[in-house]
Amino acid sequence: MTPTHGGQQPNKQMLGHLFNVLVMGDKPASVQPTPSALNSHFTPNQKFLQAAVAYLDACYLKGQGTNPDQARTLAQLAFQLQQKYGHHCIPHDPSQPDSGLGPTGAIETLTPSHAQLWHAAGAALLYCALQTGDDSLIPMARQWWRGEAALNHLTAWQTSWNLGNFEVIAPGARGGSDGDAGGSDDSPASHNSARDLDYELLLTGELPKASAATLKQQGQYFTAPSILLQLTAAQLAPLNQPGSSGPRLPGPTQDGPWTMSDVPLLPSSLLVLRDGNQHSSWFASLDALQPQLQAGVRADETTWYNFYNSPQPPPPPPANLKDGGQSPWPAPTAPAGTPQSYGA
Repeated sequence: MTPTHGGQQPNKQMLGHLFNVLVMGDKPASVQPTPSALNSHFTPNQKFLQAAVAYLDACYLKGQGTNPDQARTLAQLAFQLQQKYGHHCIPHDPSQPDSGLGPTGAIETLTPSHAQLWHAAGAALLYCALQTGDDSLIPMARQWWRGEAALNHLTAWQTSWNLGNFEVIAPGARGGSDGDAGGSDDSPASHNSARDLDYELLLTGELPKASAATLKQQGQYFTAPSILLQLTAAQLAPLNQPGSSGPRLPGPTQDGPWTMSDVPLLPSSLLVLRDGNQHSSWFASLDALQPQLQAGVRADETTWYNFYNSPQPPPPPPANLKDGGQSPWPAPTAPAGTPQSYGA
């Protein structure tokens, strides 16, 4: 199943397919043939989802008319392109990498509004590769998850909401993170809730507030944590075992198991100032669709974001939005110290 048209957006169709098969246990009567290439008309997250769906259908479901070798090639390509151009960056036309919005197409690094889509594709590829014993794909999927976990750890905040105990408050592209975490609305923060749970599961090894049954009821936006919860402790271990190269990365409560070598290539340096549970983070530069350049948690434990065309911190002044309006968040207080650069 790799839809390219219809009333529903392709990413929602593909996310629904992953959810129905890997979370709800449905087996479709038929699947679509394996595509010969990543769709050049898809956005980066849609390409990653396309690769995950093709791999699911061909290698996990072994659907009639699919091509496991081609599906495996597409999955490998989706990871390889991010290793070459940056985490969450896949060119518009992989056969012509310089097409589209610069060499990486649309940048979605640490995207608040699309995090659940990247995580769902990454979780599906990891799970299916493990279930089929695909030694060519398992290391790539593990590397992707260690990289994602490392970035989440650098920008996480220990707090409490109805399904979890952490929130990732990160700068990124493709929209903001306003809204109630874990809410039932369609706000980006609700989408982010899946990323928060994935991070907590990798950091602590459990989700004490969110059972598999609870996540099923939350729906397809929680596809990724629903899939990751199905992994055994032995399968989770390679994602969060302590790194061996250099000091562990600082996080909200303690240094995590990830090190600098786990931080993936980024299209722009991620700068982080952290003081325990407080942090300030921003990209040195980021060309994308109205990127959110700055984010963090203040000393009074309130979150903040500064948007497109905002001056660079520290200290970040109140931001002007691209349309000229004022940022709804107050001027943040940044932790003292020298920022650490990551990823580029």
